[in-house]
Amino acid sequence: MKYDCIIIGGGAAGLAAAVFLGQAAVRQGVRRSVLLLEKGPRVGKKLLATGNGTCNLTNIHAAGVHYHGASALAEKALKALTPQASMAFFEQIGVDCRVRPDGKVYPYSEQAGAVLDALRLEAEALGTDIRCDHKVDSLRPTRDGWQVTVDTQTLTARQVLVAVGGAAAPSLGGSADGYRLLTDLGCKKAPLFPSIVQLRTATDYVRAVKGIRVDAGVTLRLDGRPVAQAEGEVLFTEYGLSGPAVMGISRPAADWERQKKGTLTAHLDLLPEWTQEQVEARLHQRSGLAGRTLEDLFTGLLHKRVGQTVLRVAEVLPLTRPADSLSAKECRQAAMVVKNWALPVTGTQGFGGAQVTAGGIAGDEVEAATMALRRHPGLYVAGEVLDVDGDCGGFNLQFAWSSAYMAASSIAGNW
Repeated sequence: MKYDCIIIGGGAAGLAAAVFLGQAAVRQGVRRSVLLLEKGPRVGKKLLATGNGTCNLTNIHAAGVHYHGASALAEKALKALTPQASMAFFEQIGVDCRVRPDGKVYPYSEQAGAVLDALRLEAEALGTDIRCDHKVDSLRPTRDGWQVTVDTQTLTARQVLVAVGGAAAPSLGGSADGYRLLTDLGCKKAPLFPSIVQLRTATDYVRAVKGIRVDAGVTLRLDGRPVAQAEGEVLFTEYGLSGPAVMGISRPAADWERQKKGTLTAHLDLLPEWTQEQVEARLHQRSGLAGRTLEDLFTGLLHKRVGQTVLRVAEVLPLTRPADSLSAKECRQAAMVVKNWALPVTGTQGFGGAQVTAGGIAGDEVEAATMALRRHPGLYVAGEVLDVDGDCGGFNLQFAWSSAYMAASSIAGNW
């Protein structure tokens, strides 16, 4: 049997494309054969983990400024399927959505499993043949289409969509293997590196506060120059820093790790709404509280263990001293650490801890209006396999939906 289209990859982009193709066939009043091949035992495993299982579907603020790499592809795709259109699509297939004040969009159920089920059930209802445990080994052009090899089996299709995902989160099925399908055909690939990932830092003091979450400002500085900054939740870990604020600005750190040029530091502001002078003045006042030692100086202002660690970093010791022995100079030293705790960055947690892959199939290999590969008629790409990565907050899933829509629309237009 020769299929009208074979989709390689059963992640967000692949499943969405299957639904878009099925809907297009219904509109055209024709029957089309669509086969979806997934290398894992089930489809959408990575989708289940998005938003810590709640599935941050999209972001109403999605725009080119939130994308990196071949961002022009993202801009084009977003015009074809906007966040609002994506919400309408999901509501059409049974997933009602709500928009949070920050622009993030979630299903009302806050269950990623519901999103996955809706996509899978709709694709199957529209006639998609979904086959798991089918890893594609190679692609080869034929006179009137494409040959897809799976183990010892050879399948043929008029058109093929490659939506194999990226290298991030190997425990959820991420792998760099899928890129080979396209690089073997001569496609260029931008270097891969992790994004939306935890940072490894010097741990002399960080380990003492592991497991503690704080609301803080965080700035990455490369050779003293700010390259990224954010404010929000920071999680101290035994290896360094995690949490939404850190992971949201981690891309420059991962790129630095890849290139190994310069010195990178993470700077924490533990009281971002206060000036250093205000912190100094407050510490001076707190030092006068009766019966306190330095180990209780920050109690009620910062997490007790964090406050004690600040004093150690500032070399205001020993902590057993009476608080009223704190000098003006020591107040200044402690306030400086509160406002600018510098931690040398040593790397990231790599693809194993990453949510997204930066890099991928180069943007100039792709026709932006169709997601077709310029040099290979009938072959399309969508999603994370491309050199497009978005910021944290629903932007990457939006690109998956939008790029899948563009590819599916072009494929259906050529049936």
